[in-house]
Amino acid sequence: MIRGTWSLTDPLVPVNIPATMLKVGEDKGVSRDDLLKNTGISAEVLDDPSARLTYQQLLFLAENLIRNYPDDSVGLDLGAAININQFGMLGYAILSCADLRSALQLGIKYHTLVDPAFTFEVMNLGDTSAVRLTSHIPFDHIYRMICDVFVASFSTLARFLTGRYDAQPIEVHLNHPEPEYAARYREFFDCTVKFDQPRTEFIIDNTVLDFKLVMADKATAAMAESQCEEILARMGPKEGVIAKVRRILLSNPGHFPPVDDVASQLATSTRTLSRSLQDVGTSYQRILDEVRKEMAIEYLRSSNLPIEEIAALVGYSDPSNFRKAFRRWTQNAPSYYREGKS
Repeated sequence: MIRGTWSLTDPLVPVNIPATMLKVGEDKGVSRDDLLKNTGISAEVLDDPSARLTYQQLLFLAENLIRNYPDDSVGLDLGAAININQFGMLGYAILSCADLRSALQLGIKYHTLVDPAFTFEVMNLGDTSAVRLTSHIPFDHIYRMICDVFVASFSTLARFLTGRYDAQPIEVHLNHPEPEYAARYREFFDCTVKFDQPRTEFIIDNTVLDFKLVMADKATAAMAESQCEEILARMGPKEGVIAKVRRILLSNPGHFPPVDDVASQLATSTRTLSRSLQDVGTSYQRILDEVRKEMAIEYLRSSNLPIEEIAALVGYSDPSNFRKAFRRWTQNAPSYYREGKS
């Protein structure tokens, strides 16, 4: 195992969110036995607030929930069902922050206490900001559910924390094709929802980030953050191997290093890196393709660069090879994204 990374078998996931997944499934008529099948999760573990599950157990639970749920909008239902108390001490700290901006900053800093398999960031775009998700789960159907959970829970929690209905995004972007349940998004969000975007994110007016939180308390926030810091120190500064590889690739746009160089930067062998990626269901080539796809869609959506230049920017000297790869990644030609960019 590569130093400083976590694996699917590390007990890192608090039981609060899995318990909510069970409740959401049971509310739709799915039996607890079907949801817990082959997960190795017992009722006793779920009743222990200090217990932590492995990410492998969480993935099995997610598979069972998706498979048995009566429709495909489970991620939206799950996101709406998550409340701030389920984030443990981090939730307590967020609840006490001065405003939405500081709450987001705190979430970025300590999110691994709740879920280590994703990262999010806030990007200032001028009058607005983008709150962006990067999930390191290489399974497409679970990834889509996680995207839905992300946008739904953030929107729900923002309104709850501020006590204001207008604490919501002005646009929601999802980096997957429009699903059959697209109408559910438009019921959930009182704003424009766009699919086939470069990344999953929501765009929020910067004035909304300055909204005060209903339960803001400076002393309580400082105390709770100190507790988060202690918990994180005990857990150790771990990051997923996928996140580490992505970070290296994104630091070299257009000149992506071969896998041997990436392994060297991670102070490991190529064989160990390949095995570590295989253990979490992916490969170096798959991560590289995903990074190239995201970059290419971003260029197509936001620029008028010719296809030849975009191909070169994502590491293809031959535009025809880029077109073939792009269709393999997205099932669409590059023109599909360029025509729909407005």
